[in-house]
Order: sequence, then structure tokens, then C-alpha cells
Amino acid sequence: MGDGSRGLQLAFINFFTMKPVFPPAPHFDYSNEGVSKNKTTSWAVIISFTAAYLIVTFVGIVAIMIILLIAGAGEGVSFSISSIIIELFLIPLILLFIYVDGSLTRTRELLRFGSPKRAVLLVLGIPLIAMVVDNIAVLIYAIIFIGIFGEPMTNTDIGTTWDSSSLEIFLAFVGICILTPIGEELMFRGYVLDSINRVHGKWPAILISAVIFGLVHIDPYTIGMATIGGVLYGWIRIRTGSLIPGIVAHSMWNTMALVVTYL
Repeated sequence: MGDGSRGLQLAFINFFTMKPVFPPAPHFDYSNEGVSKNKTTSWAVIISFTAAYLIVTFVGIVAIMIILLIAGAGEGVSFSISSIIIELFLIPLILLFIYVDGSLTRTRELLRFGSPKRAVLLVLGIPLIAMVVDNIAVLIYAIIFIGIFGEPMTNTDIGTTWDSSSLEIFLAFVGICILTPIGEELMFRGYVLDSINRVHGKWPAILISAVIFGLVHIDPYTIGMATIGGVLYGWIRIRTGSLIPGIVAHSMWNTMALVVTYL
């Protein structure tokens, strides 16, 4: 094992025992997965499935929003309801991607809590550490971005504010802070990361899936923030063999963004 790999393995240390917090990263056998052993074919499938995911997301949200707006619903309610409906459709679609080009059995294992001690680590310990690291990294990124490009012009208007009804705020929370993290982590750290890992290895999978995750956020400033989060969540996914910490950390981040920025 090289010095870099060992350094990553020892990235989180229990200072009382001086032992790694995480056990050795689990090994995944991809030998019986994927629609093809050919890298070009595998990438064609990954790109096609990712494009399908994006088309369903954007076209679906816009179409449902238009219907709701015509029916007389407010902008915020229309956005939140359309997001919830689309995420509820996307999650089974992503599982279909995994069924065709991955492993549902492994995905179930990635969502297993295990022992109470492991569950606390996955649901609380690791996500809290991830939030601290993510915020520090994004703060550095923001300083560099503003220094080079000036203040970002990100549109943060989702049609819902603190003056909106409790129901409207609740719908925004469900869509942005619960369902979106589940769907995006299943897609980008579940399907995409594993598919790339199968043909290129761990670090290309972490970095490429993070870049793809960043790019789908479209806004130039947000692309960088999402990419940073994608690298962190991807590393945690590989290191722990679980999607749970990434989902929880992603949910924490979106909740912070909703409370501080969007409402």
C-alpha cells in the first residue's frame, strides 16, 4: 500500500486509541456486473442513463409546474410539489438503472444500518464530520471564486420564503432536504460511482462522478460547491461501503442551504 493510500486510510483517527475510525475500505466484486466488459460500451450506458435522469428531472419538474400554475397554485407550492413528484418517480428509475447496469443486492447492503454502534457512526458521527469539512472547503472555494470572478449571481428564489405558509415551507423541506438527497446519492454515489469504479477504479470514480454531479447543478458557482460535496460524499461512500452518511450529510447541507439561503 502506497503512502497516499495509507494516509487516506488513517484520515480519521480515534485520538484515545490511535486507531483508524473506519475499518479497511470494503472490496466490491464487479466481475458479474455491467452490461458489457467494454469500456466504450459501459460509458455509453452511463452517459445514456445519466442523460435520461437529467431529462426526466428538468422536463418533469417544468411540465408539472406549468400544470400546477395553470391550475392556480402558487410558484413555491408548484415547485415543491413538482420536485416531490419527480423525485418519487426518479428513485425507482435509478433502481432500474442499477438493476440493468449494477447490483440491487449491493445497493441494499449500502443502505444497511448494521449494529447500533455502526448506525450512530453512519447517521451522526460521519455526517457531522463531513459537514465541517465541506463547509471549510466551500468557504475556501468561495473566497477563491469571488476573488477571481466577483460575487456569484446565483438565483436562490424558489418561490417560498419564511412568510409562506407552514405547509409550503414543509413541502419545500420534504422535496429539497429529504427526497433530493436520497435520489441524488442513489444516482451519483450509487449508480454512477459504481459504474465508473467498475471500469476505471476508485479515485477516477470518485472524481468523475463528483464532476458530473457538479455539472448537473448548472449555475457556475454552485457547480464548484456541488463538486466539492461530490468528492467528499464519494470518498465516504467508498471508505465506509455505505450510502447512508452521504445521504444524511447531503440532507444536512440542503437543510442549511434552505434555511440560510433559499427561504
